[in-house]
Amino acid sequence: MPPASEIERFCRSSLAAMLDIDEAGIVPATTFAGLGLDSAAAVHFVLEVEQEYRVELYPGVTQDYPTVAQFVDYLGTLKPL
Repeated sequence: MPPASEIERFCRSSLAAMLDIDEAGIVPATTFAGLGLDSAAAVHFVLEVEQEYRVELYPGVTQDYPTVAQFVDYLGTLKPL
């Protein structure tokens, strides 16, 4: 898995493009709910992350790790498929 800083950069970029918001406004403590990520967008985001890092995530992962920082930390513990 790449360093956390790279994973965070990818997540911020993906979320910003998906939600049409400024990437600079997405800080590690930002919650997905606070960004306006609904369940359909969360599924799309999770799929993008799975493809980028070749990992398998479960549907509720953004609820269990509700901030960008928590999600990035969790991703850092996974091994690619």
